[in-house]
Amino acid sequence: MEIGIVILNYLNWFDTVECIDSLEKQTNQSFKIVIVDNASNNESFEKLSERYGYEDAIHLLQTEENLGFAKGNNTGIMYCKKELGLENILVINNDVIFTDENYIEKLTHMEIAKDIGVIGTKIIGADGENQNPVYFTPSKKAVFREFSIPLLRKYHLAGILDIGRILKKMIKKNTQPSSTTSTGNRPYILHGSVIFLTQNYLSQANGLYPETFLYYEEEILGLVCKKLHLKMIYSDEIEIYHKEDQSSKLSFQNLEGIKQKFARRSVRIGLKVSGMSVGKILKVMNNQTYKFIRFKQGNEVVYTYQA
Repeated sequence: MEIGIVILNYLNWFDTVECIDSLEKQTNQSFKIVIVDNASNNESFEKLSERYGYEDAIHLLQTEENLGFAKGNNTGIMYCKKELGLENILVINNDVIFTDENYIEKLTHMEIAKDIGVIGTKIIGADGENQNPVYFTPSKKAVFREFSIPLLRKYHLAGILDIGRILKKMIKKNTQPSSTTSTGNRPYILHGSVIFLTQNYLSQANGLYPETFLYYEEEILGLVCKKLHLKMIYSDEIEIYHKEDQSSKLSFQNLEGIKQKFARRSVRIGLKVSGMSVGKILKVMNNQTYKFIRFKQGNEVVYTYQA
């Protein structure tokens, strides 16, 4: 199985180069790389053009403006589907390194049942900890809770949270635990730095939900998969290394403040998605316009896709 690998670049082209260097050491080379430069306002596109503009297996795109994480990646996903004819696509942050030289070999030989939409693997962070899976229940209730907690704290109503925790303990104490409940059965989603979107998913949805700019994409992807009756599957048989937040550190001085700002906006969008029908969700996802240039063999070609 040949796959597409989409790498979103913003500012830190040197991490993109290191990521691709590690990909070139893979034992299985059945993939095509699509780099999407998200309108970097530094020398990124020029540096990447010099290095990869003449390689057949690497396709270099640049958006007209910074589209954010979801639409930036969707640009590469659409290119993989429309131009390269690839329906199974690995979406990775540019600050990951393939430490296992058999990663692609193992990934492409996994058995993928018809109900599997997204696959995730071990992601080892700079602290040595595994970032996958992320324990979260993709439901309207869970998203509403994440939406409401900051508001309660903002208006000094955090005591309500304490009351809720006390009531929860009381209910738990007076209820027999289910024999099927265990930490191994906890609902989860997959970390967004490395996600494998299968043909089962991409035959219905053109990438990630496009209305967020930054953060909460994984949670919304979990909601979309649930509505499509597709599973997110985690495998611990292969792993990858993730430096984490490299582009954000270059982009923003107040990183924590920016995280909170964009996360709040994205949670609101997640709350909206949780209440939408699958038809409305797909209408939003599959009716987007993507305009970009492709640099190849010294020439620039303008593309416009109506997803």
